[in-house]
Amino acid sequence: MADNNSNTNTNVQRVTLENFIRRLASRFQDRVVNVEFFCGECCKKAKGGKLKLIGRDFIELTEVDNLEIEVITFSGGHVVDNEFVDVIIIPLSQVCSVEIPEKCNDDDKSY
Repeated sequence: MADNNSNTNTNVQRVTLENFIRRLASRFQDRVVNVEFFCGECCKKAKGGKLKLIGRDFIELTEVDNLEIEVITFSGGHVVDNEFVDVIIIPLSQVCSVEIPEKCNDDDKSY
């Protein structure tokens, strides 16, 4: 019985991931996005990167118009680090959310 439940859970996770990837590709690819993700005990947020590549198990964000991606690290509800990067690859298994910034025009990174 336990093996059957394990197989069912694995299938549900696989289908959920496939649906997530399809949705990312149709709605978010080549758009400026914010991505929240886990890294160990911390939560991170990559802000203002263009979603350039969606792999089977990762996404890649790149800078837009020479404006670096801001990566904010939170721990215990507080900002503990802030860095700027040109490119970031994030494992899909660590992604919490992908957002299109409200005041973001893909031709003008003003948000």
